[in-house]
Amino acid sequence: MTLDVKPVRLRDSLYLLIPVDIARLIGIASSSKFLLSISEGEQTVRLVYEMKKLETASKMA
Repeated sequence: MTLDVKPVRLRDSLYLLIPVDIARLIGIASSSKFLLSISEGEQTVRLVYEMKKLETASKMA
């Protein structure tokens, strides 16, 4: 899935916001933690955010 987003400036930082529908779809909570990987090609830079999936009660049983 590809999503076109624009950075949002807040003070001296830029943020890429996650739309609420996407956050709900993949289970992002305010306590979620992400790993950011950055790779640079000749004409592009790729930012990849990874989040561990939460274990559900059915998986833990």
